[in-house]
Amino acid sequence: MKISFSGLIGGLICIGIGCALLVATWWSYVDYSRLKSYDGQTTAYITKKYTRTATDGRVQHCLDYSFASAAGKKIDVSATVSRERWNAFQVKDSLEIRYDPSDPSRHLPIYEPGSSPAFAFFMLIMGAVFLAFGGSRLFYSFEKRKTGSRA
Repeated sequence: MKISFSGLIGGLICIGIGCALLVATWWSYVDYSRLKSYDGQTTAYITKKYTRTATDGRVQHCLDYSFASAAGKKIDVSATVSRERWNAFQVKDSLEIRYDPSDPSRHLPIYEPGSSPAFAFFMLIMGAVFLAFGGSRLFYSFEKRKTGSRA
């Protein structure tokens, strides 16, 4: 039996990528389901803008904002946002958020794209393609040596 090591390595890499994409599909679906269950929607007001440096040296752009839950409780939260979003907002600006009424600390600004079923489906297809390609590369990397006479 002849083994193609490049086919073996390529197949394992493709299978690894396929598995990673399938995990991303699952997390995207879970995230989408979680967001759909957030029934509360309200207006929040930005109270503070600031930057901080992460341990790896990257600058994080942060917003503090507050909102009132359906029960009338004031909730103060912080969120890390992209630099573009951070530049677009000013203190006292308003933004719409969705939150979980049973736990208002679980919230998400509506401007965030979040996950969609289309994205989850795309990731599922890509994961399946990589798994199929990697599996075929792995299968065909083990060839039977042909026995015969040399001429």
